[in-house]
Amino acid sequence: MIIPSKYKIKRHIWIEPDIYYSDAFRGLSKSAMLTLMRCLQKQKMEEMKVGGKKKYVPTYNEFIFPYAEASSLRIAGITQHWKNMRKLIEVGFLDISHQGGWYQKHEHEKDYSRYKLSERWRNYGKPDFVKIEIPKKLPAGFHIKANIERKKLKSTSLKRRGQLHKSEGEVAKLHNIRLHKSEDDKSAVESPRSHRASIFDSS
Repeated sequence: MIIPSKYKIKRHIWIEPDIYYSDAFRGLSKSAMLTLMRCLQKQKMEEMKVGGKKKYVPTYNEFIFPYAEASSLRIAGITQHWKNMRKLIEVGFLDISHQGGWYQKHEHEKDYSRYKLSERWRNYGKPDFVKIEIPKKLPAGFHIKANIERKKLKSTSLKRRGQLHKSEGEVAKLHNIRLHKSEDDKSAVESPRSHRASIFDSS
């Protein structure tokens, strides 16, 4: 698989045993698991000395995860990526630090959502689990479905336009052929009459 260099992260993916055995993790789809692995890879680790020994602890830094990145890594498409991130927030692996736009109305706009890894998953399924309410549908300003439908409509429109031009060309060609044929027939029919008329006029 060819991955664009800008999306290559050489950092190790740190996953603790409790995550692997948790109900929150076991309830994820394959696509959502791959999304979580990428989020964990984006987490920076800081080296600390605990009891004279080196230990790496997470910094819980903010990071972005745009749909273009998920697509380039072949993790998920636009809509599925949004569902995956939403699922990770629901079960407590992620928190949103800034709600941005997933698919902007204009391509030059870059207002990405920012995330942080969360520890809420440890209490997933328990009474003290902290649930975060997130919208079930994308806000109108994100324009994912609208852009997809517009691209389909544009593609269909261009295809129909090409067919229409071809059809018009054939009609025009056929019209010219019929016109010329009709003119020739008319000329052939009228010639004797006009000839006879000229004889009578001269007499």
